[in-house]
Amino acid sequence: MPTLTLTEVKISSIDALLGAIVTNIDASQPIAPEVILQLKQALRDRHILIFKDQKLSDEQLLNFSLYFGALFVPI
Repeated sequence: MPTLTLTEVKISSIDALLGAIVTNIDASQPIAPEVILQLKQALRDRHILIFKDQKLSDEQLLNFSLYFGALFVPI
């Protein structure tokens, strides 16, 4: 599986106080640590990240979500 590198991902602010659109990313594939750091910084800066046109299985969504930290599952 190819790993997404920093030069491929694009984060664009939107015309709102919050949010950015992330393009050139396939969330179903492994992502390089430097890209994860860039996404985390964008999340801190913009508070909302929009990943358009992602086709993820439940397992892929879970794996992608774990890049951002542990998940809380209510009982």
